[in-house]
Amino acid sequence: MTIDYSGLEPKDAQAVASAIGRRENFYGYIPTQAFDFILRNVAALRDLGALEEAWLDAYIFQSHFADHGLGPVKAVFDACDKSKLQASKPIDAPIGIARQERVSLFRGCAGPIHHMGMSWTSSLDKAIWYAAHKKAYYDQDNLAVYATTVRLDEIYCRLDRNEEELIVVPSAWWNVDVPPDEFRLDRPR
Repeated sequence: MTIDYSGLEPKDAQAVASAIGRRENFYGYIPTQAFDFILRNVAALRDLGALEEAWLDAYIFQSHFADHGLGPVKAVFDACDKSKLQASKPIDAPIGIARQERVSLFRGCAGPIHHMGMSWTSSLDKAIWYAAHKKAYYDQDNLAVYATTVRLDEIYCRLDRNEEELIVVPSAWWNVDVPPDEFRLDRPR
């Protein structure tokens, strides 16, 4: 199994190779390059048992996915062992989710094209904030919030770097009618 270390400094490539050999998370050795490194090496990393932990770190700290698109990102999640993704943060931990076996989620979008990406939140407020954030920091208009309802078994994993985030590719979603003056960054948290 061959790993493509192109684009890495030799010392970084060696540190990553050593971490993989020790079955440690290699993300910290190449934080700005880990996302693309994983995309290039997903099958080999999966086979070596070095994919899930590094991928979650790379995904969480990647701020913008427009250059990659949904397909490659979803392919990495599909290659992951779901039980390893969910090991540290069980999906059914919140009481409301555990009782229903389904969850309603929201996604804030901005820009000319709205992709129903993989990061969704259970907070309508947070989804509105994300759309406002994209306008403020990426100068994007056409703000919207979408909603979906999914079964727990459709969810890849739950993250909580800044807030609860559920990783899923829903099969259906709909637009939430949000008044324009609600799209602001000073929303209550």
